Amino acid sequence: MMSVWGRKVRNMLANLPPAFLPTGEAASASASQRGAKNIRDGDDLLAACQDFEAIFWHQIMRQMRRSIPKSGLLDGGMGEEIFQDFLDEEYSRLLARQGDGSLATLLYEQLKLGG
Repeated sequence: MMSVWGRKVRNMLANLPPAFLPTGEAASASASQRGAKNIRDGDDLLAACQDFEAIFWHQIMRQMRRSIPKSGLLDGGMGEEIFQDFLDEEYSRLLARQGDGSLATLLYEQLKLGG
C-alpha cells in the first residue's frame, strides 16, 4: 500500500514536462527518495526556501523570455503572455522542489545550522 507522500510524489512526477524528467532506473529511484525527503508536513523553513528558489527561477525564466524577439506572425497577444507567465511560474515551482543539490536544499541546510 502506497503512502500519502508516495502518491503525492508520483503525481508530482507525472505532471512534469518530459524535459524535466530524469531517465533511467537509478534516476527514478533517486527521484522518489528526493521527493519523499523534500515533501515534509510542517517544515516551514524548507517550504520558505523552496518558495524563494521558485521566485528565483521565475525571474530567470521571465528574463529569458524577454530576450527572445517576437516576430509578430504568431504572437498570441496579452492572453498568451499571461498564460506563459503562469506556466513559467509552475515550471519554477517544479524546479524548486527537485531535491538534493538545489538552491532550496542548500539554503535550508545553511539556515538550519544557523538556527
